[in-house]
Amino acid sequence: MPFIEQEFHIKNKIKIIKFLQDTLNYTQKQAQKCVDKGRIKIQDKPFFDKSAFVYGDIKISIFKEQDIGIKPIFSTKDFAIFDKPEKILIHPKGRFYHHSLLDSIRFHLGKEANPINRLDSETSGILLVSRNKNSEIELKQMFEEKCIKKEYLAFVFGKISDCIINLKIKEQDKNKDLGIKSIISNDGKESITKIKLIAYHKDKNISFIKALPITGRTHQIRLHLSHIGHRILGECLYGVSDCYARDYLDSKLNDDDRIKLFGAKRLMLHSQKLDFVYKNVRYILSSKMDFN
Repeated sequence: MPFIEQEFHIKNKIKIIKFLQDTLNYTQKQAQKCVDKGRIKIQDKPFFDKSAFVYGDIKISIFKEQDIGIKPIFSTKDFAIFDKPEKILIHPKGRFYHHSLLDSIRFHLGKEANPINRLDSETSGILLVSRNKNSEIELKQMFEEKCIKKEYLAFVFGKISDCIINLKIKEQDKNKDLGIKSIISNDGKESITKIKLIAYHKDKNISFIKALPITGRTHQIRLHLSHIGHRILGECLYGVSDCYARDYLDSKLNDDDRIKLFGAKRLMLHSQKLDFVYKNVRYILSSKMDFN
């Protein structure tokens, strides 16, 4: 379980931030985040005052990393590469007691390790992870400046041709019904995806493709392909009815339902390759999973 609630008794008044720094060896940023996220409880009620002094009995939800059996497939002193299975979150949600890939990341690489690129829980494949704060800053900046090339594999409905999808994407209010879905909008941000056909399976009317996102918007590949009429197999949000999308988000669909409704029991999208230059060394790193 990633978050474990521990009890502490404080004899003398102390600022909550200093207590977290002294007792749990948190940085100031980590301590402030702990309070902001409501991970402190006093008399079983969440406590949010970062400037307050505390004493007596308090409870703190502490992240405890555990090895969930996923090891890095490549590692340097500054970063590592993991192969993420499908249907697993990279980060734990809120204070939920479930496993995430961050368990194994921190278990193997230490508390400063952090994922750099984002993958949906449904998407499998290669994930870049920094090992320290300096490399985290550098690698995230490289992503923002489009210095890291990404390659995905996917199975989509219909016969698709090589193309470039250039459609602006806008994120919605997450508090709205189905607000998790991004939309195509002229008010959105520039979003470009290159598509290359690898193979077409005529008997099933399914294309096996390579997708090269030039930009990195939320759900970009999924939304772009759905919008041009080539939904990814197993896609549960885009190009499907709202009632099915709600059922998916509410975990009401089993594997058989998903195969019947969406063509596969998982999203058939896979992060296959990363290509970048870091400290004058070029790295071309590929997933070891047999997605095909």
